[in-house]
Amino acid sequence: MPAPNYFAALIEHESCISLKHSRCWDPTSRLKSDREEGAGLGQLTRAFKSDGSTRFDALEDSKRLDPRGLNELRWDTIYQRPDLQMRVVVLMTRASWNRLVPLVPEDAARLAMTDAAYNGGMGGVLNERRACGLREGCNPNQWFGHVEKVCLKSTKPLYAGRSACDINRHHVHDVLHTRMPKYKGKV
Repeated sequence: MPAPNYFAALIEHESCISLKHSRCWDPTSRLKSDREEGAGLGQLTRAFKSDGSTRFDALEDSKRLDPRGLNELRWDTIYQRPDLQMRVVVLMTRASWNRLVPLVPEDAARLAMTDAAYNGGMGGVLNERRACGLREGCNPNQWFGHVEKVCLKSTKPLYAGRSACDINRHHVHDVLHTRMPKYKGKV
């Protein structure tokens, strides 16, 4: 990772409603709704269908990245294991980064796409890169001004009038441009 300050920025974005909030940088940070739960420093998320079945579970998916190292991380232990929360954040980021290495030559664009994948999944990033490549003047190797403009995520409002597309695009900008600079040289 060429920018270790990314991790501090990501955790701040995920766990802090505001920098003075009691749950900022707190492993017990939680987003909970009828359809979703985000847990801990990295807001590992599980989402549910309307019938109550699991739509996706990032915690369970992350265990494939290090089955032995993450075997103690479960939904009933996640809030007590900040060490494993951090491990998942690093492993998920590394997996996305490594997946993009042969596809995206520039580190800055790769980091933006890695962050978009952290927030919204690698499949979405790959599909959006492909769609960008089919549009005239859209470079699938660049995030800002290119892939970011080709959002295939839902535009239906989810939280505070913001859609999955809005949330994902804001995530990349907020983590990379707003939060990362203040951690440069401090991590």
